[in-house]
Amino acid sequence: MKVYRTREGDVTAVDTKTQLITTGSEAAPGHLLVPNAAKKLTEVILTGINDLAAAEDSANMLRLEGPGLKDGPETLAIGAEGVSVATGGNAARLAEIIELNIDVIPNQEIIVFGEMLGEDMGQATLAATLVFEI
Repeated sequence: MKVYRTREGDVTAVDTKTQLITTGSEAAPGHLLVPNAAKKLTEVILTGINDLAAAEDSANMLRLEGPGLKDGPETLAIGAEGVSVATGGNAARLAEIIELNIDVIPNQEIIVFGEMLGEDMGQATLAATLVFEI
């Protein structure tokens, strides 16, 4: 059986960990807890969009931290983009599934952060769904 937990948010500053704390219309869904009886974090489903507000290039990553991760923090690349002219356009990426095999501790928190790397593109909106195996 699989259980899904999602967090999303806007990253607006380069080289700054930004906690992804909302879930769509839920502005304060509370702690993202590892489900009871979960043994593994088996997948992360990632997606995002950047507004390309500047003629720069950038990459995005996801950080997972907290006591719910048995072996400590994990960092995952989300993607990269760049433009030679600031056009007010955007760079969207299709959702992708990254397979994982991470031991977790049930009923403990995982904190989800997004981070923009390189140069400041303006804003990245990122979403991550953590998939747990029960």
